[in-house]
Amino acid sequence: MKNILVPTDFSEVSDSAADYAAELAKVTNAKLILYYVFTVPVPVADTPVIAVPMEDIEKENMKLLHAMDKRIKAKHGKIEIELRTQPGFVVDEIITFTKEHRVDMVVMGVTGAGKSPGMLGSNATSVMHHAASPVMVIPKGYKFKKPEVIALACDYKSILPDEAVNKFKSFVRLFNAKVLVLNVLKPLELATYEKAATEVNLENALADLEHSLYFPASENLKDEINSFAERHNAEIITMFPHHYSFLKGMVHHSATKEMAFLTHVPLLSIHE
Repeated sequence: MKNILVPTDFSEVSDSAADYAAELAKVTNAKLILYYVFTVPVPVADTPVIAVPMEDIEKENMKLLHAMDKRIKAKHGKIEIELRTQPGFVVDEIITFTKEHRVDMVVMGVTGAGKSPGMLGSNATSVMHHAASPVMVIPKGYKFKKPEVIALACDYKSILPDEAVNKFKSFVRLFNAKVLVLNVLKPLELATYEKAATEVNLENALADLEHSLYFPASENLKDEINSFAERHNAEIITMFPHHYSFLKGMVHHSATKEMAFLTHVPLLSIHE
């Protein structure tokens, strides 16, 4: 891992994510990119406004980023940090940045535990589904722990692309972590040929990693994933969000999106 992108809005939530990313960077010898996207005020008709030069806005933002850089280095030690700021829409600019630069991971903050996500937190779920890089969301106040156990939540509904699985395996190998694969079944749910084939495919893909398979039964998917992570002391939960057409998306609730606001540990999203 070489580059970790850390979008910030200078809130306590994004500071928590930056602290986690800093420790992750130290362990993996990666560079942090602190990134602040700001919105340019749009004048409303007949409303007098004082135009602030773009250069002045960027200069003030860089002051905030330099202060953040100083805080991180004072707390976490020597870390290579790059500072970036630009105007635009937060989600669009983050997605574009991951596509145009070699970003290995995006680390963002969410309030978590079912609380209000805040501006950056709500944007994190959109980034999770569209960024070219894996995205990790960090619950507010969560302290970095070198992951020894990583839970991988799968539904076995479709065979995962090799690229997504390889990204996951590369991350696991950074820490030589153990993988716990869980497929939460509804009570009395019957196995299907498609699910069995997908399970075999994933089992073969993970053959060179230390891993175990679990099939807990529960009516509440999100609660069971959280409980499973707590029971097995998992430091990270990983999910592969599915892509749906617009019409399907209107009626389908994303488990990954919901988990982002409910998880008690970092959630790593690697889109298919």
